[in-house]
Amino acid sequence: MISVGIIAPDERTRTTIRVLLTNQRCHQLNIVFELERLGGPLILQKVKPPHLTLIELKGSSVKVIKQIKAEFPETNIIILSEVASIDMVFETLRAGAVSYLLKSTCLNNIASALIATHNGGSVISPFISREMVDRIHHAQLQEDLLSARELQIAKGIADGLSYKLVADRYNLAVDTVRVYIKRIYRKLNINSKGELIAQLKA
Repeated sequence: MISVGIIAPDERTRTTIRVLLTNQRCHQLNIVFELERLGGPLILQKVKPPHLTLIELKGSSVKVIKQIKAEFPETNIIILSEVASIDMVFETLRAGAVSYLLKSTCLNNIASALIATHNGGSVISPFISREMVDRIHHAQLQEDLLSARELQIAKGIADGLSYKLVADRYNLAVDTVRVYIKRIYRKLNINSKGELIAQLKA
């Protein structure tokens, strides 16, 4: 039996998850606790560590993920969120989550996502997975188009460094940096620093 803890501020979300798991006749999953919020470590000390902890994430705070991992180091954390942001996904994964589900698309398949996570998988909503693939392809395209030095200079400019600071960092003349920048703009088919930043952040 796979034990599941649920932390969800929205009562409707907790009810929906409970009903879905019941309707999907998933006898492998057993909900061992449901909480609206953590309310401090004392609450968690009263429950047995679950195999899985499903957290409905409200806003952008990942503090709750770190709290759960501190109390239950072995639990696998699944995030349920309305935020379809790759940066948010990466932030939750760095904090200790292993799966990220969008409420709008994944609730009906939540049982299979929980089981897949328990079996060693990492489930990411398809929409976000595609964005991650697109970002990787875009980054690879930049690396293919730009030389290693051009990529260094482009990232330095995108990070807010002046031409002089970039020149100092890489032991180049300022005029040489300007030549590199013109070459970078031409290769990426852009005309401004703003476009360069947008390209690198995409």
